[in-house]
Amino acid sequence: MKSNPHENKEPALKRFYKPDHFLVKSDYNPVSCLWEIFQNFSLEDFRREINHWQNMALSNDHSAYDEGNAREDLIDFIQLLQRLIEAFHIINERQNASRKLRLIKGFSRKMKTVISQINQPILLTNKEKEDPCLAVNLFCKAFEKSYVRIELLDLLGAVTSYEGVKSAYTVNPVMFYQHIHYLTRLAYSMAK
Repeated sequence: MKSNPHENKEPALKRFYKPDHFLVKSDYNPVSCLWEIFQNFSLEDFRREINHWQNMALSNDHSAYDEGNAREDLIDFIQLLQRLIEAFHIINERQNASRKLRLIKGFSRKMKTVISQINQPILLTNKEKEDPCLAVNLFCKAFEKSYVRIELLDLLGAVTSYEGVKSAYTVNPVMFYQHIHYLTRLAYSMAK
């Protein structure tokens, strides 16, 4: 007896779709992705990894940073990038305050204290902490969008081609790059 080819057929897989990736979600609600970004990397994770990337880039003999002016530009860029990330952290905290409370509800008091202590902005002024959009706008005024795109790619290139004695942090560099790149794109769309 022949079976009907349409019976017991499993549903076809949806191809070329990644529903769980934060970049897919960014298409329909860009600011909502902040929650996922800061779930993937804490503010302290961002600080540590960006500083590590800067150290590898400055130590790499085969990167876009072999001239003094390029190294100086990178240092200034990283400083404002760190401030931009702190600003987005504050925006995320305010936008998702109730969501965060639900998440940490069952944590001990000690754990809540530890979490809050490691995720404090340290580079922003008090005025920028009150209005983090000031830091977002400052970043966008300091750098052309095309410069940011190229600088981030040069930085990624320096990190992935680094062969020195500094060990690479365990974060996937492409995934980390996607998060930083998204935050910079969001900055320019907010600054319009």
